[in-house]
Amino acid sequence: MSGPTTLARAVSLAARMPGPLLPMGVMAAAAASTGSMFTTATLTAAALVGISISAPAASASAERFGARNVLLVSAIAHVLMLVLMVSSVDRLTRGDTLTADATIYTLLLLFTLIAGLSVPAVATFSRADTWTRKQGVSVWHGLRVEGRLDDAALIAAPLLLAGLSFSFGPTVGLLSSAVLTAVAVPLYAVERTDPLEVPTETARLPLGGAEHAQQQLLEHRRLAPAQAPAWARGISAAIALAGALGLVLGGLWISVLGAAQALARPSLFALTLGLLAAAAVLGARWKPSRFTEPLVLRRRRLHVVALLGLSLLLVLLAVVIPVGLVSLLVISGIAVLQSAVLGRLVLGLYAGLALGVPTRRLPVAMPAVAGGVLLGIALGLTLAGIGADEIGLGASAAVALAGSLLAGVVVFSGQLWGSPERRVDHPVPVPDGD
Repeated sequence: MSGPTTLARAVSLAARMPGPLLPMGVMAAAAASTGSMFTTATLTAAALVGISISAPAASASAERFGARNVLLVSAIAHVLMLVLMVSSVDRLTRGDTLTADATIYTLLLLFTLIAGLSVPAVATFSRADTWTRKQGVSVWHGLRVEGRLDDAALIAAPLLLAGLSFSFGPTVGLLSSAVLTAVAVPLYAVERTDPLEVPTETARLPLGGAEHAQQQLLEHRRLAPAQAPAWARGISAAIALAGALGLVLGGLWISVLGAAQALARPSLFALTLGLLAAAAVLGARWKPSRFTEPLVLRRRRLHVVALLGLSLLLVLLAVVIPVGLVSLLVISGIAVLQSAVLGRLVLGLYAGLALGVPTRRLPVAMPAVAGGVLLGIALGLTLAGIGADEIGLGASAAVALAGSLLAGVVVFSGQLWGSPERRVDHPVPVPDGD
């Protein structure tokens, strides 16, 4: 965009909405149409896998065809896939989806994957534009604004879905995404200029505060040592922790969705997902000037113990409390607390990358960790969906507990960066452009 005006930011925010709206819309539409948590989980996982690949794929395509052309073509493809998804999901029944509607399910899975792949990479190009058009302190200020827009889109998407679903039904998320893509993305594309270079960019994460944590890493990247012989061991532990956190998030999503299915308005689950994103954002942004504070091992252990305790409580209450409004409120409250803890752990994870990985290795380390989160979410969604269908709500909550246990093993193993004896304060002052 030409400048950080209110209108420009509004268009940029609207153009980012299709990304977070896609998995939320798939969850609402598939759950209402099929009643199957497994079908809903696998379709949502397909959407997330596609979204995770869309940003780096768009960056690579822009080098050859130009950012504007990539945005316009992806917008057309995305709208087409959303229309096909809406027409297909209405054909699914509440019976055995995998046998009675195998063809429709397969097509819907393919449409969802392509819809994720074709999500316009507005955030990626907007960040690149900010990176190349500004100098000095304004770079950091502009990139912080980008992070806030990412977080705002992640929080606003489920709230928009919940609000509109009362009037327009469960497919409103997909339809809203199609409208926003058709209107906002072309507006953004035609008013921008192609950047000369693209900064370090990783997969898009459906976790509030993750983009902020990644941006904090870039601001602190001069802390990374020139040589770090043990960085490979640390990055392996970081990927394992990232996968564990994704497993927790996948279990929480299905637990919340399952608890809402007994309500007259199941789409209320989207309100909880919005609160989850907001809690994670607040957790990741708490005391931003103390970026390395989460590196202290005793703090990590405290966070992971809290996550484990909340997950255990979630399982117990999911089994004991009958499915209904009370169950949704209780599960939502616990899940929000867990999400805030996830935000702190994600911030500590990227702080460790800033201090423990050589700068030249960051383009490899960041996508690896982001991929671990996304793989964990996809696995968590699938396992939780199977458990919810075959056993009940307690089984999907047990997936979150399993992820918490894995996170505890990784943190207590001591393989991550940081120590309980020494607190590391960053020596490089971060420009304050706010």
